Amino acid sequence: MQTILGIDIGTTAIKFTLFSSEDYVILDAIKYPVPMNESDAIQSTQVPQVVLQLVLKGIKALSERYGIDSLVLSSAMHSLIPVVNGQAEQMYLWSDKRASSIIAQFKENQPELAKRFYRHTGTPIHAMSPFAKLLYFKEEQPAFFASVDQWLDIKAYVMQGLTGQTVVDYSVASATGLFNTLLFEWDHEILTYVSVNQSQLPQVVDTNQAFFITPTMIERLGLPFGTQVYIGASDGTLASYASLIGTGRKISLTVGTSGAVRYLSSERKISDRQITFCYYLAKNQWVIGGATNNGGRTLEWVNELFYDQPFKIFTEIPKALLSSPIGANGLVFLPYINGERAPLWQEDVQGVFAGMTLAHQRHDFIRAICEGILFNLKVIHSDLRLHEKEGIALSGGFFAIPSLAQETAAIFGTECLQSDYTEPAFGAVALVGPSVVAVKQSELTVIAPEPIKADAYQTSFERFKEVLAKERNEFKKAK
Repeated sequence: MQTILGIDIGTTAIKFTLFSSEDYVILDAIKYPVPMNESDAIQSTQVPQVVLQLVLKGIKALSERYGIDSLVLSSAMHSLIPVVNGQAEQMYLWSDKRASSIIAQFKENQPELAKRFYRHTGTPIHAMSPFAKLLYFKEEQPAFFASVDQWLDIKAYVMQGLTGQTVVDYSVASATGLFNTLLFEWDHEILTYVSVNQSQLPQVVDTNQAFFITPTMIERLGLPFGTQVYIGASDGTLASYASLIGTGRKISLTVGTSGAVRYLSSERKISDRQITFCYYLAKNQWVIGGATNNGGRTLEWVNELFYDQPFKIFTEIPKALLSSPIGANGLVFLPYINGERAPLWQEDVQGVFAGMTLAHQRHDFIRAICEGILFNLKVIHSDLRLHEKEGIALSGGFFAIPSLAQETAAIFGTECLQSDYTEPAFGAVALVGPSVVAVKQSELTVIAPEPIKADAYQTSFERFKEVLAKERNEFKKAK
């Protein structure tokens, strides 16, 4: 039996899913958490050597159980790894905010340049991007900046370890803020602006490109001689593609640690207001959308506040949704406790509870928080101007709670679909497996919106937007 291993290198975990190459049945799966350094509310880093060792550990474990014929990679976007004297330093994640001030000044002082850079790359001008982080190091740590030989990302670092080639795919590159997706090359004007040479960056290749794993790694991992690894794409674009293959729907809603609304398009589309991203997936396939900082991590924060037991919030949410009515008895939550990307693109924004009184109880707070996360995603959905009523594919751990999937259908006013085949690892496998067509769509879970609930949520959503509009004005005044 031929097998293919999809590896999803995320920021909080690395997931390995082994598929049969004939019918794409899931044969086995492994998940390893990745340690993260968040010493304060600003810094967010990881050790790239640890990530690579976990990748190798997972490959070896599955190779010993089943045998692996080929591999394909998915990786998180926006990571940045400085390499000094051949040694990889700590990896800066999308959630690292140290570039916030620098990038805010850039947008304020050079709005036309910011607009042009966005048009060239499809990456919003924000502290999440490697572009912003390079500006930060150039301005704030010039000695360190000058000492860096290479600037890599986690995909290029892992590919270097497996194949000896320093390469990254068009998809991950398209989310750096440095890659011109009109010309499919590193943008010369942007590189000049951040004082980085093209020779310091990885070679860029298409997402279906395969590379031979080095003989040393073949022996170490117990793989057949000549095994190849496909470079794949970014986790966000692959989650969107997996949702299309697994559910037949072009629009997807993912809530893991963070969250995103995305849709697949045959054309590159850029927002006049610079509020959406446009990332490359494959030839004539683009993923357009908006990502929020505040998804499942918000529930983890609630758990830390309310409970001593880890993950208890996930068993309490269904009870809270039953105990507190839609609208949480007038309590509104703006979920911006970790700054925000879409829909605000403002890193220094803060979370807000509005309408809070002595009468509110714990279940009201839990409901308000769940509603706030989903209402915020609905704002992003509205910004994308998506009018299709064909349904939304759901993915991510947030929707493992059935009641949250049901509330989502009512809030968005359309049917929602769930499948075991909506994760990035499957998207990666589907990207290089041309025979994967409508696989497993018969195993869908379809959640239809309840009309009465949908009407009630629409009223609550209008209240959410009123509070958001008021607070946005306050955010601007505070600046």
